[in-house]
Amino acid sequence: MNEAITYEIIQAAIDAGVSEFILCSGSRNSSFIFALKDQPNLKVYFAFEERSAAFFALGRCKLLNKPAAIVVSSGSAVGELLPAAMEAHYTGMPLMLITADRPHRFRGSGAPQSVEQEGIFGFYVRKEYDLGPNDLCDLSDWDQKGPVQINVRLEEPQKQPPIQYKELKITPFIAKKAIIPGDKPLKEFLSKVRRPLAIVSALKSEDKEAVVNFLQALQIPVVLEGTSGIREEPRLQHLRIMRAEKILDAATAAGYPIDGVLRIGGIPTQRLWRDLEYLEGKVEVCSISDVPFSGLSWNRHIICTSIADFLTAHHKNFESAENWLEEDRRYYQMVVRLFETEPLSEPAILNQLSKIIPKYSNIYLGNSLPIREWDLAASYENRGFNVYASRGVCGIDGQLSTFLGMCEPDCSNWAILGDLTSLYDLVGPWMLSQMEKMKFNIVIVNNGGGKFFERLYPGQTEMLNIHELNFAPLAQLWGVDYERYERIPTEINMSGIVEIIPDDAATKRFWDAIGQGVKNEKIESAHR
Repeated sequence: MNEAITYEIIQAAIDAGVSEFILCSGSRNSSFIFALKDQPNLKVYFAFEERSAAFFALGRCKLLNKPAAIVVSSGSAVGELLPAAMEAHYTGMPLMLITADRPHRFRGSGAPQSVEQEGIFGFYVRKEYDLGPNDLCDLSDWDQKGPVQINVRLEEPQKQPPIQYKELKITPFIAKKAIIPGDKPLKEFLSKVRRPLAIVSALKSEDKEAVVNFLQALQIPVVLEGTSGIREEPRLQHLRIMRAEKILDAATAAGYPIDGVLRIGGIPTQRLWRDLEYLEGKVEVCSISDVPFSGLSWNRHIICTSIADFLTAHHKNFESAENWLEEDRRYYQMVVRLFETEPLSEPAILNQLSKIIPKYSNIYLGNSLPIREWDLAASYENRGFNVYASRGVCGIDGQLSTFLGMCEPDCSNWAILGDLTSLYDLVGPWMLSQMEKMKFNIVIVNNGGGKFFERLYPGQTEMLNIHELNFAPLAQLWGVDYERYERIPTEINMSGIVEIIPDDAATKRFWDAIGQGVKNEKIESAHR
């Protein structure tokens, strides 16, 4: 009885584009294990910890740009998938959650391994299917713009030899075409503003060229986050704002008070974006993205679309931002001098690291501090990096597993993670033995705790989770190479865990100097 519905669901998953399954083995989902383990045209991974495995599956979705499925047993195993489902929801990733369940008669009974799995993900799945032994699995109404749950009620597995399943039919994946809306909201936004700023966050590779051409046509200042993939684009060099601190204040001081922000791509991580939360009614905001979220509590002006297909050239004469752009160049010269005077500081180390990572590498930024420090400190030499990050709904959750899911065998793969982020996902490297051999480095910036909060809550050590741990034992546990640095060498020729120990005092001096430099700029602007 279980075998028929199992085959039905697997075939429906394949028809929806799934070619990779991550299996967390249990008795309840054993029919899926036996059906998938010997399929020659599918890639199958095995894991024992569902939370990490779900983030690995999310990484595969991001890399392949199509659905990947995780299959788990019943009970609390299903609840472990929620963090990855939340991340997939807000980033529009087609993560497929196949959850084995006990039969319908056990619902509400409190029997072992029985929880209320139907609807357990609530808001965080696009569709949910609750299927029994005689049901058909039709996924045609799943739009693949977010995760889906297939909850399947299975009888207790019988003690018998596994059934030999027939080979599954592999169908080619065809992505669903997005509906392209009209550009009236964008035209209205552009007509209202005189001193706009664009901010570009995470983009798909197929969108990058269209965004570059669009920004060249607009000729307005632009903040390019690392995850945009166009941060180092030479054609946008003359429009690029490199400042990371108090962007709105700096623009005003330079005679370019921003009256409109045009967001392109994912939700930005820059402090600038959070500052907009307090400017309702004072600044116009328009978002062009392939995910349907405004990113602000008050911004309702979002165009959800395929970015490359939507963007066309728009020409309009805005007020000149040249004074501000010149001020920003002077600001960045100050930052570069600090890289030289404080080489052991955390931002300077990120700058040095960005210069020795091989060209065309995949780079995964693990959470908010590496993302922000990379945006500030990474070299602007165009080295062809592919830079990725999770939106960070769950903060530091599942970052190592997501990175491993995104690794490719034909290039160099680098993760830059914080120490607490790495500790939170220690089981992630379990997948390494099942992956193709590849070059990867997990760079762990170990500053002894959550130093991201140190500047926000000075003196409040309770916020920092201070520790004296090192990561050599982690490398030993997973059988990978390990190196430890306080200063970045001229090259790193290894594959494994790279632990970096920045100098806390140097890092503090760096940020204090940045703050003092911004303060001096304000004084100078007031005297002009």
